[in-house]
Amino acid sequence: MCGIVGIFNYRDSIEGERPFIEWALKSMHHRGPDSNGTWTNNENYITGFVRLSILDLSENGNQPMISACGKYALSFNGEMYDVGKYRKRLQNEGVTFRSTTDTEVLLYALIHWGEEYVLEQFDGLFAFAFYNVVANSLILARDRSGIKPLYVGHSSQGLVYSSQYDHIINHHSIKSNPLHTGAVGAYLSLGYVPENSGVVTSTFLLPHGYYLHVNSAGFTRHRFFNYSLLQKGKAAKSLEQVLEENVRAQLVSDVPVGTFMSGGVDSPLVSYYANKHTNIQSFTIGVDDKKIDESKAAEEYANIFHTQHFCQHITEKDLLETIADNTKAFSEPFADFSSIPTLVLSKFARQKVIVALSGDGGDELFWGYPRNQRMLREGMAFRQNKLERVLSFGREKVTGAKRIIRRRHLQVRNFPAYYYRSLFITGAEQWLPELFDNEIEEAFFLKKLYEEEGAQDVTEQNIMNVLRKLEFDIHLQRILLKVDRASMFHSLEVRVPILSNEMIDYSSTMNFESCIKNGQGKYNLKQLLISKSNEQLVLQPKKGFVIPIGNWLRKELKKDVEDKIMNMPGELSHLFERRELEKILNEHNESKQDLGWLIWSLYSLVNWHHQHRKAI
Repeated sequence: MCGIVGIFNYRDSIEGERPFIEWALKSMHHRGPDSNGTWTNNENYITGFVRLSILDLSENGNQPMISACGKYALSFNGEMYDVGKYRKRLQNEGVTFRSTTDTEVLLYALIHWGEEYVLEQFDGLFAFAFYNVVANSLILARDRSGIKPLYVGHSSQGLVYSSQYDHIINHHSIKSNPLHTGAVGAYLSLGYVPENSGVVTSTFLLPHGYYLHVNSAGFTRHRFFNYSLLQKGKAAKSLEQVLEENVRAQLVSDVPVGTFMSGGVDSPLVSYYANKHTNIQSFTIGVDDKKIDESKAAEEYANIFHTQHFCQHITEKDLLETIADNTKAFSEPFADFSSIPTLVLSKFARQKVIVALSGDGGDELFWGYPRNQRMLREGMAFRQNKLERVLSFGREKVTGAKRIIRRRHLQVRNFPAYYYRSLFITGAEQWLPELFDNEIEEAFFLKKLYEEEGAQDVTEQNIMNVLRKLEFDIHLQRILLKVDRASMFHSLEVRVPILSNEMIDYSSTMNFESCIKNGQGKYNLKQLLISKSNEQLVLQPKKGFVIPIGNWLRKELKKDVEDKIMNMPGELSHLFERRELEKILNEHNESKQDLGWLIWSLYSLVNWHHQHRKAI
């Protein structure tokens, strides 16, 4: 796991760009503390790399990696799994390898077989830049799920890319660009800036499952993966076979590997299969509040699985002291405050391991969230036209009948738009229309969904498939962003076996009825875990580690939050209605309404601006 940065000019020389590249490498040292390097064609392209050594710890694994012929250069952040079969094929085609890294296999696979084949066939978490010297062309690509970041900024001069957003917005070709108000509005809605967009104009996060082709004429976007909206046949393997095989594949490493393990379902399953193949170390954090503490359940799983388990008990003071690091770690605006305990857990795990496996993705692939089950009833309301929904809304209000039609049903045109709003942070849907007097950009993947045939069909299965796709394409991205930035801030590589290619493909063969039973989401995962542990432990109510953000904003953080929000930089302040800002703070401070998440999003936006907007 590493960090990459580079500049491709369409016509001009990159002379004078080396100081920027050196600053970028220094400022993302945490992503790759073991070595760094640069390479340039001495004309219009330069790339830089910082390395966190995982496979082949020798200098042979350093990057940027140049082909033996000198015609190709690769900067690669991530890991490719099960590459042995590709190594053998390439050797049969005459390739002589200098290292045992996945990087070198990827380099020669791209040379011999091309990007379309590689992106379709290779399994991994990745963001890479592959340069062809002879063609003077560049491929920038990002994995299917969006586990690894790749930001891009573009101008008439050329293109700059990086693993960190602050590098993009502080490059001289971008630095003076104004804020993109639509993207700011999307951030305040979702708690993060969705893909294919950026809060500074002419910048974006490359969407997952996409690659860019760059040459002297500019760049074009290409999609190589689209999570299926339709159910795809029958799975050839069982869930257990697929999960175990992919956990085992992701254990490959020349450095210590562990797991994050909560008291839930997904991470214990990953820990079980990891420990089946090697004596794994598992990590969790605990708190004194029994209502939210999952450390006891995690310890029970550890005892059943016989992992080497480690738990760090933390206090509110520990979490509050992490806020400064939280601002540093996220070089783009980010408002999911669960990043704070993720930073604490990552720091704790890094004391003993360099790689950790997480359980992220299970809720999104197998209908695991409680909101998923509510949507069968709420989504079917879109069988009515808008007038019928208005009449039903009025009738339910007058008669006091159980509410099926909500105000949101009257504000949106279809179910995808309805469910999209269910992914908003608390308070955004109510307050943003008055607070933020600008057009709010819809997420890129919502707009792409509208283009798909059948996306607006109102059947039970289609409603459930649509919401799963939105969970994968939009909500999951906030979680993956959080885990990557928090873990890499402490130089910890986090792998996600449930989001392997094969697990994603397996999930698309499932229908919601096989995953939601007896009021339980991701029922198939829970049944599998029950077979490895016990039913009482697995089916106990999910606690979830909850940061007391509402109380912090009324007490410990109150003065700093109010000072920063009410005195935000002019570039931000003109976007907001000052009276509404005051009203939101008052409503929350007087406990009339819990607006902690919305206020935290504003506070985080200001902190981001102070820390990263003008970093150099």
